[in-house]
Amino acid sequence: MGPPLQGYYLQRGKSVKISGSISAAATAAVVTAPAEEIKEFVLPKWAEFDLGKAPIYWKTMNGLPPTSGQKLRLFYNPAANKLVPNEEFGIAFNGGFNQPIMCGGEPRAMLRKNRGSADAPIYSIQICIPKHAINLIFSFTNGTDWDGPYRLKFQVPKGWRSKPMDFFNEGLAEELSQDGACEQAIFPDTNIVISRCAMIGNLTVEGGDRCNLDLVTGCTDPSSPLYDPLANVDDGSCPLYSDSEDDQ
Repeated sequence: MGPPLQGYYLQRGKSVKISGSISAAATAAVVTAPAEEIKEFVLPKWAEFDLGKAPIYWKTMNGLPPTSGQKLRLFYNPAANKLVPNEEFGIAFNGGFNQPIMCGGEPRAMLRKNRGSADAPIYSIQICIPKHAINLIFSFTNGTDWDGPYRLKFQVPKGWRSKPMDFFNEGLAEELSQDGACEQAIFPDTNIVISRCAMIGNLTVEGGDRCNLDLVTGCTDPSSPLYDPLANVDDGSCPLYSDSEDDQ
């Protein structure tokens, strides 16, 4: 469960009282689509996101576009649209799959990543995309103001591309009817913490019993399609080419 969120949410032009706490995972409630215009979103360059010129960035496990049945990590930079984080919980995610939206409900807690005094923090959440999901419709909130809604389209298996919308909605409803399905589909991100001295690749960390490290392995090259913005130790997973080389 996430930290408690007190007060009112502004939603669709009216205030809605939210009691209790931000759910760390969604309920299986089906909610109606927001009345506001939904913004289609495409992947920006990491530098644009990092500088606050784009509010959203995402990363898949295989470096390919978001695909039904795969995992996705969604990042949010509140500085892009001047959404001020709540002092208590920061920023919360609210969204679900398809229309009518499934796996909606209360906003979910997001993981906050501090970037020092010069840069505003960014937030992330993990998505396990159901096989019958064709899009994710979502917004962000600080408990008072909202940024969104946005829509992120998913690629579907080639054999399903001519299927009608009812096929996806009925299949998705069946997938999400299982106990805990929504909790497994949208959930808070986590940090990988190594709390003792270790050797990763050719990296040797000294300090003996005084070590208290927060090492996250991954691709640390910002120009790579497999770049992991949470990684602080390069594990060699970056491919040997970059966007700049492809453009030449």
